[in-house]
Amino acid sequence: MSDATDLSKPLVVDADVQPAIDKAAENQEEAYVEKRSGGRRASDSSQDDDDPDSYEARLRAERRTELFLKTEKLLHFRLSFALAGLLLCVGLACMAHSDLDFPQLGAIVFGVLVYSGIALLLLSRGIIHTPALIPVLNSILIGCDVLSLTGLVHYTHGVESDLYVLYLLPILLSSYTFGRRGITGTSLFVSLSYVGLLLAENAPLLPYLLDRNAQAGLAAVYSQQLWRRILGRSALLVSVTFVWGRFCEYMTGLERLSANRLRDQLVANTDLVHEIKATAAREKLINSINSALRSTLDLNSIFETAVDELGKALNASCCAVICPSAYANELPIVCESLSTSILEADPDASKHLFFGAEICEFVLSKKSSYVHLDDGEWIKIFVFQKPAKDAFFAPIQAELNRLNLGSLIIKPMIYADRSKGVLLIAERDAERQWTPSELQLVNSVAGQVAVAIQHAELVDQLSRKNTDLVQKNLNLDTKNLELRSMQSQLIHQEKMASLGRLVAGIAHELNNPINFVHGNLPYLKNYFEDLKKLVNSLDGSSDENRQIVESLKKELKYEFVVADLDNILADLNEGTDRIRHIIRNLKSFSRLDEAELKEASIQEGIESTFKILSQYYGRDKLQVQCEFATLPPILCFPGQLNQVWMNLLSNAAQAVEMVAEPSVKVTVETENNKVLISISDNGTGIKPEVQSKIFEPFYTTKPVGQGTGLGLSICHSIIERHGGQIWCESEVGKGTTFRVRIPIHSKASDLVVKTASADFDPD
Repeated sequence: MSDATDLSKPLVVDADVQPAIDKAAENQEEAYVEKRSGGRRASDSSQDDDDPDSYEARLRAERRTELFLKTEKLLHFRLSFALAGLLLCVGLACMAHSDLDFPQLGAIVFGVLVYSGIALLLLSRGIIHTPALIPVLNSILIGCDVLSLTGLVHYTHGVESDLYVLYLLPILLSSYTFGRRGITGTSLFVSLSYVGLLLAENAPLLPYLLDRNAQAGLAAVYSQQLWRRILGRSALLVSVTFVWGRFCEYMTGLERLSANRLRDQLVANTDLVHEIKATAAREKLINSINSALRSTLDLNSIFETAVDELGKALNASCCAVICPSAYANELPIVCESLSTSILEADPDASKHLFFGAEICEFVLSKKSSYVHLDDGEWIKIFVFQKPAKDAFFAPIQAELNRLNLGSLIIKPMIYADRSKGVLLIAERDAERQWTPSELQLVNSVAGQVAVAIQHAELVDQLSRKNTDLVQKNLNLDTKNLELRSMQSQLIHQEKMASLGRLVAGIAHELNNPINFVHGNLPYLKNYFEDLKKLVNSLDGSSDENRQIVESLKKELKYEFVVADLDNILADLNEGTDRIRHIIRNLKSFSRLDEAELKEASIQEGIESTFKILSQYYGRDKLQVQCEFATLPPILCFPGQLNQVWMNLLSNAAQAVEMVAEPSVKVTVETENNKVLISISDNGTGIKPEVQSKIFEPFYTTKPVGQGTGLGLSICHSIIERHGGQIWCESEVGKGTTFRVRIPIHSKASDLVVKTASADFDPD
């Protein structure tokens, strides 16, 4: 006997309506099974229980559950109905209606309670749970119901009673648990039971109906009328029974049709929810990949993020990004993500590439761009089932056999009609079917990776151009510094040449006259002494002559003239000595006679500079503390070093002009075969942000018109020429110290080498 949802058995109400209902129910049932099995298989192909047979088994299980619940509910209905009948019998018995057999009625009702309770106990305890036993139980229950109703009709005098309408209840109950055959069989069994009951109760009157000779008499008339009534009631009940059966069958078909429609709507809603969730998950995944890709411009990080996220979303065996190398004769760039199943089966799988170099190069050479068909369509994604058996992969068939792939997706990554590489998704499950949503996800991720690669390439190009521009700017700055240094050197050389010529000219012009004067002063003094002797000799002449001489001495103030003339001669001698000393200092500073390398004394050069700067330094002016170590003459350009001392000492003197107790200290010492000269002052100091610029040409901290900005730059160039270093140590409010370190050279070639290799940064 079939179960409650067996739609293979048609419902018949009339020739037009019933076949349509049956066909619709069958189509909906088949569509439901196909949709559930096929849809699940497409979306969850990796699960073993998603094949059509398993879904049909699940559907049958749902039917069994539905039949079990209906049987249980019908048993509760029987119990309730029997309990109500039992109470009715008890009530009628108490009212003393003697025409009814209350003990027999109560026994029948009690019997209904008993077998219904037993059946309910068997169901609740799980004794009856198989699909074959539940229909048998329902058949037994329907048979017991019909027999119980027959007994009720019998003991309530069914011919006269209207309780026969209760026969419709088993038919109604059977419609909930049986199909068409079950309902028809129940209707037939009810009809036979009622007709048999009528015949059994009126059996004594049968001879009157069958005896043709007994046509007269009151008994014959009564029996004929009674049998007419029995036949009429039987015909009515049988007709009503089968009509009611067809009606119940029709309503059951409508109920199944409505249930199938609701089930289809539920399936559609469920599929829609799944589709929306899948779309939302796909969009979320794409957004997460986009965020991860845009958070970095490192291609390795971009590839790792893309393959990891895509591999997890597709649950694929391997996901890889393959890009051609930017350099010739190099292998492609490959980034892979392996599934957990592969890593568990082979723990060393992550130590080597899943796709070998041969596969990568083959795919890049054959499938790194779209394919244009003759009909104008473009193939933008390639899906291969069992690629090892595909003729296209014949050159790498051995490699694919080793991988044992069930399917392979190749997606070219194209940006602005240029291939950036390919995206590979490999699956070892040969039954795996890729859904359109999964392919769309692959397409979206490939597009995002292509954009990320393009951005990374653009940023790399921009970075390279920026680096090139920075290098060119550095070269320009270097050339600019060289030009400014050369300019300052030229200015310095021209200045020194002009100053040297001027000083030399002045010294030369003064030297000859003062030598003439200084050379004749001894003769003048001798002549003056001779004249004094001559005048003194006149004192021994005659009185008359002596008086004339005395008178003349008084008139000429001889004694005063003689004394004053001695003083004049002494002053002239001292003045010429001083002039000659100044000329020697000028010649020592200009060093026009010493333009070549020669040995000179640092101490003499500094002392001569002090005399040149007599406007700042002297007895009644700025006092200088000098500490000179015993130094041998060093090989140098004396005139240029004197220029350094003059610039540093003049700057020190100007720095202490506004100080209450000015002080300048010069220290010369030796260290490691080098001479260290320190010139310190207690002036206002130099600000830290300015210290890095003081050796730049044309930079000055003095007011406009008071400095050219070349002094320290020239000093820096001169010291570098000597292979030394010059730097500044200053603290605002405490003073400044300029230190000069010059190597002591034994020969000219040493100085040339030092000058060529000198590289000192005052910062």
